[in-house]
Amino acid sequence: MVLPKFDYHSPTSLDDAVSWLAEHHCESSGVKILAGGTDLLVELRGKVIPDGHRPRCQEHRSGPWLARHKPVPPPRWLLALSRIPELRGIQVDGSHIRIGAMTTHTALERSPIIAEYLPGLRDGAMQLGSPLCRNRGTYGGNLCNARPAADTAIPTLALDGKLALVSVRGERTVALSDFIIGPGQTAIQPDEILKEIRFNVFPLERDGLIRSSAYIKLGNRKALEIAVVGAAAALTFKDGAVASARIALGAVAPYPLLVKDVGESLAGQPLSKDTINRAAEIAADTARPITDHRGGAEYRMVMVAVLVRRVLNRCRERALAIASGEVTV
Repeated sequence: MVLPKFDYHSPTSLDDAVSWLAEHHCESSGVKILAGGTDLLVELRGKVIPDGHRPRCQEHRSGPWLARHKPVPPPRWLLALSRIPELRGIQVDGSHIRIGAMTTHTALERSPIIAEYLPGLRDGAMQLGSPLCRNRGTYGGNLCNARPAADTAIPTLALDGKLALVSVRGERTVALSDFIIGPGQTAIQPDEILKEIRFNVFPLERDGLIRSSAYIKLGNRKALEIAVVGAAAALTFKDGAVASARIALGAVAPYPLLVKDVGESLAGQPLSKDTINRAAEIAADTARPITDHRGGAEYRMVMVAVLVRRVLNRCRERALAIASGEVTV
């Protein structure tokens, strides 16, 4: 891996990090924030395959299977967050779960708090990349990369996660639905750092309400693959009917897509075969996929319906397990 030259700053507290960033973010060559580095360092490296070594046939000369993200301009600085302990950890704080932005995907996968209250997020963390990527990559980094198929972004959207962004100007909270605005584009300001991700948390069963969530990913391989389509659901049941529902899709729009019409169609209805099929149809009609080297647009639309049916059924199975007192995951 050939990397450009840059300077490196590694603060040990969040206050030091935001103060340093406030002083340096306006430099002409800029600052890149380094979390786990599993994506950023790849984007910074030089080309592995020279243009002259690519296939010569006209059909494949510019085919999407050769496409890759353009290398980002070499930054003047990398601001590393790995030595800031307050950016790591998972804790229940009153009615909220707070997850530090530097928490690894392995930590999400192994956390009993996530397994109990946010199983859909655990599903996403378990299916992301390889064990090496999950050990090194961070939750906040996956969200800030803002990829439409990001495995933790899709369940985070379904679970209505909120992002806490900090700078010397203070702290502000942004819903994930407002944070990712396009492929690789977010609403974060140049002098801000993602501090943590927050979720409202309630007992899984209280006052007749039962809550469950799930995420399912379709890839061209069983593992180490970017999703062709991803679907996540977060449901609340009451007296055998759906009290509320949030359905999110990945890899079918320029950003993780919340399908509000599906939630509205399910509200107040039993989760039957007919209502599930109707929800799947609405989701497929809402999706805006493209054709690329992982799959065609028509195929993706068909698979949206398939995955929405599966993820809703999985939520129902988990809700039944909670009601019967069985293991929830």
